[in-house]
Amino acid sequence: MSAPSPPEPSASRLGPWHWGALAVSVAPLALYAFSSRVKDLELYFNTARSFLAGATPNQDFRFEYPPYALLWFVPAAWLGGTLKAFVPLFGLQLTLFDAFSKWLLLSEGTRRWGRSARAWLPFAVYSVASWIQSVHYLKRYDLIPATFTLAALVALSRRRDVLAGLALSVGIVTKLYPVVLVPLALAVCWRRGSWGAARRLVLGLALGVLPLVPLSAFWPWWGFASFHVERGLQVESLGASLLWALHLLGWVRDVAWVHATAAFELHGAAAEWVKDATRWTWVVGSLASAAVGLWAVRRRAPERVEDLARLALLPLVAFVVLNPVLSPQYLVWLTGVAGLALLSGSRWAPIAIFVAAVITRGIFAGSTYGTGIGPLHAMLLLVRNGLLLAAGFALAREAWRSAASLDGASARGTQDAPAEAGEGR
Repeated sequence: MSAPSPPEPSASRLGPWHWGALAVSVAPLALYAFSSRVKDLELYFNTARSFLAGATPNQDFRFEYPPYALLWFVPAAWLGGTLKAFVPLFGLQLTLFDAFSKWLLLSEGTRRWGRSARAWLPFAVYSVASWIQSVHYLKRYDLIPATFTLAALVALSRRRDVLAGLALSVGIVTKLYPVVLVPLALAVCWRRGSWGAARRLVLGLALGVLPLVPLSAFWPWWGFASFHVERGLQVESLGASLLWALHLLGWVRDVAWVHATAAFELHGAAAEWVKDATRWTWVVGSLASAAVGLWAVRRRAPERVEDLARLALLPLVAFVVLNPVLSPQYLVWLTGVAGLALLSGSRWAPIAIFVAAVITRGIFAGSTYGTGIGPLHAMLLLVRNGLLLAAGFALAREAWRSAASLDGASARGTQDAPAEAGEGR
């Protein structure tokens, strides 16, 4: 099937209906920003106020996030002054990032499909997911690095390599996880046949981390890593969900659902074994998924933004679903990129990711999460993790088969060449 012709320039511009839809999609979140629900916002406020008072992170108080995270907390804390004022101000700040992400999805949709109904699909699905996820979407800061990651992929697809590197590095120093996309981005630039593109990407990456040099003089920002190394088996991770299901069935008894420092974890001898196995699986699986993506890029550079998004989802999904910590807000990392992947190709994997994001909210609704979820919510958790795992396998299979088909076509071309040459003589 041939690719559709690009839309006319006038059809690829956002019109009044697009801007109206964007306003409608953002409005419920802007209202929810004023919700009194605090969640992690109290931690953000307290650390920002301590920083503004002259305390040094990881010296005077423990800071569990990469350094740029704190800098995103400071404006609302400085303007608000109190936790009550901080909550809506920070929520409105996140709403701006939400609006920008949705604008990107709308822009890429119209750029790709013009006035076709499919142009609306990424934006529409993402908007619904953002509303359902609101409790994790606007009460955590993960939307910030997710928006930078989405912007980096769009910039990379448009060959704005410095901007792509800058956005990617800011996302990394805000939440770390976008680092898994650096090899893919470098490979894409190299595969386009231009070392200049790779150098421009590296320049953007360097510009994004440059402020860490003066920060290092008085702030041991690298101390956040030790906090995460010490974390246990978080209850929503793939290994923990399987272990808890076995516990509910009565097959494993030495398992305790415990409220630890940063999250709920499973403790006990069996949980320790699963945690160690999960860490190895996480490392190997993440490296393997990245390798599959690099192999696919080596054979053909993704030119369309949706092709790049599908390859980016490979290491991102592996990093999330195989992680010994799978907090609910981690799904925010995936949904924007999954939206781009809906622009063309098989819809199964990105839709599975969106369904998993929606299911995540149901895991908490009416559950006894504080003391240990029951069979129904455990089943929801297993389905959520199973969908993420299946999406990862589907994306890997798609990338592998696409690259293998190119190898097969190349091999057939090589075999046919001598015969054609012989016929010419």
